[in-house]
Amino acid sequence: MTARLRLYAAVSLDGHLADAAGSVDWLAPFESEEYGTAAFIAEIGTVLTGRVTYDQARGFGDWPYAGKRVVVLTGRPLDAAPPAGVEAASGDLALLVARLRRETVRGDIWLLGGASVAQACLALGIVDTIELFLMPVTLGAGIPLFAPGGVPASWRLDATRHWPNGVLAVSYARR
Repeated sequence: MTARLRLYAAVSLDGHLADAAGSVDWLAPFESEEYGTAAFIAEIGTVLTGRVTYDQARGFGDWPYAGKRVVVLTGRPLDAAPPAGVEAASGDLALLVARLRRETVRGDIWLLGGASVAQACLALGIVDTIELFLMPVTLGAGIPLFAPGGVPASWRLDATRHWPNGVLAVSYARR
Protein backbone atom coordinates (compact mmCIF):
# COMPACT_ATOMS: atom_id res chain seq x y z
CA MET A 1 0.00 0.00 0.00
CA THR A 2 1.33 3.42 -0.95
CA ALA A 3 1.75 5.99 1.80
CA ARG A 4 -0.85 8.76 1.73
CA LEU A 5 0.10 12.43 1.99
CA ARG A 6 -2.07 13.72 4.84
CA LEU A 7 -2.49 17.41 5.58
CA TYR A 8 -3.29 17.44 9.32
CA ALA A 9 -3.49 20.81 11.04
CA ALA A 10 -5.30 23.09 13.46
CA VAL A 11 -6.74 26.25 11.93
CA SER A 12 -8.69 29.21 13.23
CA LEU A 13 -12.28 29.64 12.06
CA ASP A 14 -11.03 32.24 9.60
CA GLY A 15 -8.56 29.75 8.11
CA HIS A 16 -5.23 30.70 9.69
CA LEU A 17 -2.49 28.31 10.79
CA ALA A 18 -0.68 31.01 12.75
CA ASP A 19 -1.29 34.59 13.82
CA ALA A 20 0.17 37.64 12.08
CA ALA A 21 3.45 37.22 13.99
CA GLY A 22 3.72 33.55 12.92
CA SER A 23 2.89 32.30 16.41
CA VAL A 24 0.66 29.37 17.33
CA ASP A 25 0.33 30.51 20.95
CA TRP A 26 -3.39 31.07 20.28
CA LEU A 27 -3.78 27.28 20.48
CA ALA A 28 -2.68 27.16 24.14
CA PRO A 29 -6.21 27.39 25.64
CA PHE A 30 -7.10 24.16 23.80
CA GLU A 31 -4.12 22.04 24.85
CA SER A 32 -5.79 20.37 27.84
CA GLU A 33 -8.15 18.36 25.61
CA GLU A 34 -7.15 15.10 23.87
CA TYR A 35 -7.97 15.28 20.16
CA GLY A 36 -6.54 11.93 19.04
CA THR A 37 -3.17 13.29 18.01
CA ALA A 38 -1.23 10.36 19.52
CA ALA A 39 -3.30 7.89 17.48
CA PHE A 40 -2.71 9.99 14.36
CA ILE A 41 1.05 10.14 14.94
CA ALA A 42 1.10 6.34 15.39
CA GLU A 43 -0.16 6.12 11.78
CA ILE A 44 2.69 8.29 10.47
CA GLY A 45 6.01 7.01 9.12
CA THR A 46 7.36 10.24 7.64
CA VAL A 47 6.86 13.91 8.48
CA LEU A 48 7.24 16.46 5.67
CA THR A 49 7.70 20.03 6.86
CA GLY A 50 9.02 23.40 5.84
CA ARG A 51 12.00 25.12 7.38
CA VAL A 52 10.06 27.69 9.42
CA THR A 53 7.90 24.98 11.00
CA TYR A 54 11.00 22.87 11.69
CA ASP A 55 12.77 25.79 13.37
CA GLN A 56 9.65 26.50 15.43
CA ALA A 57 9.43 22.84 16.54
CA ARG A 58 13.11 22.92 17.56
CA GLY A 59 12.22 25.69 20.00
CA PHE A 60 9.57 23.57 21.77
CA GLY A 61 12.13 21.81 23.99
CA ASP A 62 11.91 18.04 23.56
CA TRP A 63 11.78 17.05 19.89
CA PRO A 64 8.10 16.22 19.29
CA TYR A 65 8.75 13.82 16.37
CA ALA A 66 11.20 11.41 17.97
CA GLY A 67 11.27 8.07 16.19
CA LYS A 68 9.90 9.51 12.94
CA ARG A 69 11.69 10.30 9.72
CA VAL A 70 11.40 14.07 9.28
CA VAL A 71 12.12 15.65 5.90
CA VAL A 72 12.64 19.42 6.03
CA LEU A 73 12.16 21.40 2.82
CA THR A 74 14.91 23.97 2.90
CA GLY A 75 17.58 25.60 0.80
CA ARG A 76 19.78 26.16 3.87
CA PRO A 77 21.78 23.67 5.93
CA LEU A 78 20.07 22.41 9.06
CA ASP A 79 21.44 23.29 12.49
CA ALA A 80 24.68 21.59 13.55
CA ALA A 81 23.03 18.73 15.44
CA PRO A 82 19.53 18.01 14.10
CA PRO A 83 17.52 15.36 15.95
CA ALA A 84 17.89 11.73 14.85
CA GLY A 85 15.93 10.97 11.70
CA VAL A 86 15.88 14.56 10.41
CA GLU A 87 17.11 15.30 6.89
CA ALA A 88 17.06 18.29 4.58
CA ALA A 89 15.58 18.20 1.08
CA SER A 90 15.09 20.62 -1.78
CA GLY A 91 14.15 20.53 -5.43
CA ASP A 92 11.04 19.34 -7.22
CA LEU A 93 8.32 18.86 -4.60
CA ALA A 94 6.25 16.38 -6.66
CA LEU A 95 9.32 14.18 -7.20
CA LEU A 96 10.22 14.40 -3.52
CA VAL A 97 6.73 13.33 -2.42
CA ALA A 98 6.75 10.48 -4.97
CA ARG A 99 10.06 9.29 -3.49
CA LEU A 100 8.77 9.59 0.07
CA ARG A 101 5.67 7.56 -0.89
CA ARG A 102 7.97 4.76 -2.11
CA GLU A 103 10.32 4.95 0.85
CA THR A 104 7.66 5.17 3.58
CA VAL A 105 6.98 1.47 4.07
CA ARG A 106 5.07 1.81 7.36
CA GLY A 107 2.45 4.47 7.82
CA ASP A 108 1.62 7.62 5.95
CA ILE A 109 3.29 10.97 5.32
CA TRP A 110 2.23 13.88 7.52
CA LEU A 111 2.25 17.15 5.62
CA LEU A 112 3.00 19.19 8.72
CA GLY A 113 3.48 22.50 6.96
CA GLY A 114 3.94 25.37 6.98
CA ALA A 115 1.50 27.16 4.83
CA SER A 116 3.74 27.50 1.76
CA VAL A 117 4.51 23.76 1.74
CA ALA A 118 0.83 22.87 2.20
CA GLN A 119 -0.25 25.34 -0.49
CA ALA A 120 2.38 24.00 -2.92
CA CYS A 121 1.28 20.39 -2.34
CA LEU A 122 -2.38 21.35 -2.75
CA ALA A 123 -1.58 23.21 -5.99
CA LEU A 124 0.21 20.11 -7.32
CA GLY A 125 -2.81 17.95 -6.47
CA ILE A 126 -0.72 15.49 -4.42
CA VAL A 127 -2.53 15.78 -1.06
CA ASP A 128 -4.64 12.68 -0.38
CA THR A 129 -6.47 13.82 2.77
CA ILE A 130 -7.16 17.08 4.56
CA GLU A 131 -7.72 16.59 8.30
CA LEU A 132 -8.45 19.86 10.07
CA PHE A 133 -9.21 20.90 13.59
CA LEU A 134 -11.32 24.05 13.38
CA MET A 135 -10.61 26.02 16.53
CA PRO A 136 -13.33 28.37 17.81
CA VAL A 137 -11.15 31.45 17.42
CA THR A 138 -10.90 34.09 14.70
CA LEU A 139 -7.51 35.71 14.33
CA GLY A 140 -8.43 38.44 11.86
CA ALA A 141 -5.04 38.14 10.19
CA GLY A 142 -2.24 35.64 10.01
CA ILE A 143 -0.83 32.85 7.90
CA PRO A 144 -3.66 31.29 5.89
CA LEU A 145 -3.80 27.58 5.15
CA PHE A 146 -5.35 28.11 1.73
CA ALA A 147 -3.80 30.65 -0.62
CA PRO A 148 -6.01 33.11 -2.47
CA GLY A 149 -6.34 31.93 -6.05
CA GLY A 150 -5.45 28.35 -5.15
CA VAL A 151 -6.14 25.45 -7.48
CA PRO A 152 -9.76 24.20 -7.29
CA ALA A 153 -10.20 20.60 -6.10
CA SER A 154 -13.10 18.43 -5.03
CA TRP A 155 -13.07 16.68 -1.65
CA ARG A 156 -15.31 14.04 -0.06
CA LEU A 157 -16.25 14.41 3.61
CA ASP A 158 -15.09 11.28 5.49
CA ALA A 159 -15.65 12.17 9.14
CA THR A 160 -16.53 14.85 11.65
CA ARG A 161 -16.15 15.00 15.40
CA HIS A 162 -16.74 17.80 17.88
CA TRP A 163 -15.70 18.53 21.45
CA PRO A 164 -17.55 20.46 24.20
CA ASN A 165 -14.96 23.28 23.97
CA GLY A 166 -16.13 24.09 20.43
CA VAL A 167 -13.36 22.35 18.46
CA LEU A 168 -14.59 20.62 15.31
CA ALA A 169 -12.52 17.99 13.49
CA VAL A 170 -13.27 17.43 9.81
CA SER A 171 -11.62 14.91 7.54
CA TYR A 172 -11.79 14.98 3.75
CA ALA A 173 -10.41 12.69 1.06
CA ARG A 174 -9.64 13.73 -2.49
CA ARG A 175 -12.45 12.75 -4.88
